[in-house]
Amino acid sequence: MSPTLSRRSFLAASGAAAITGFPNVLRAQTREIFIGGPASPGLTDVLFPLIEKKHNFKILFEGTNSLINLEKIRNNKDRPTMTVTMMDDPVLVLAQREKLIEKLPTDVTNLAQLSAEAKPNEAMWANWCQPMCSASHNTKSVPHGIASYADFWDKKYRDGLILISMRITQAVAPLLAATQIATGKPLAECLKLADEGFAKLKELRPNILQVSTNAPQAQQLLETGECLAYLAPDSRTTLFRKAAGASIDQSYPKEGLIAMPAGVALVANGPNKDLGITFINELLSAETQATVAKAFYSKPTNTATKLPDGISFPEMVVLDWEYFADNRNRWIERFEREVAAR
Repeated sequence: MSPTLSRRSFLAASGAAAITGFPNVLRAQTREIFIGGPASPGLTDVLFPLIEKKHNFKILFEGTNSLINLEKIRNNKDRPTMTVTMMDDPVLVLAQREKLIEKLPTDVTNLAQLSAEAKPNEAMWANWCQPMCSASHNTKSVPHGIASYADFWDKKYRDGLILISMRITQAVAPLLAATQIATGKPLAECLKLADEGFAKLKELRPNILQVSTNAPQAQQLLETGECLAYLAPDSRTTLFRKAAGASIDQSYPKEGLIAMPAGVALVANGPNKDLGITFINELLSAETQATVAKAFYSKPTNTATKLPDGISFPEMVVLDWEYFADNRNRWIERFEREVAAR
């Protein structure tokens, strides 16, 4: 401070700075968005840095499962802190019904290049990738993988399977596998027949080592060979761990694989909406989708995406996730009563 500047003059000058200068600093500091989404490998170390660098804003991220993410948005409905949410479609259905998300605007120009099934409910949200879901197996114990879902009922798998809880979206895969075996219908037609699959799924109980809600623990049991197969994490976990050297792999049963619903949406009245739009548009661009395919071992939804060399994806069954959302609670109750109970 200059010796000729009085305390009063200094305070006055400071006040002027607060009016004229500091807002520029504040504006710079607010060039950021808060995103809630899955604690998935690749988001914070690959995808987000790429988008931050390209568009010069900061992403604040909290990784959690979709239902907890939804509860956080509900709790802050009057004063949203989150700009973008990344959740499974069945939970986004609930968010739409509660008016917690808003329709993606035409400013998200890359929506035009997305496949039709990747724009649910007239683009209320978008699917930014389609992870593959079937089953994963220990390659030392099951070196050739699982050729058919029906194999899981073979006595050679006795006490050798981990079944994921029906509270986890991926649990739809073993339920539909059981339904396919029970009805003989194509996997794509089995969702609305799922109640017919519970009796068959119950027959799997002698082969079930554990029904798990703890995905990391189940993954560890698979990797150490304490179980033979795990029904059913998706490719984001399985192929990521395979690439890291774990003795596991994705199985490709002849009946087909299910496309998991990885959705992204704008939170209703969220802050810095323009940055949210920029984020989603970049996430859906063909160039970034090529990175998504490689980092998340998941099929891109932008039809213009050029896949990196050596990467390909099979056709997958896309489900009616609104129907799933409407029936999920009673399926959970029935699963826990008939399949998980000991």
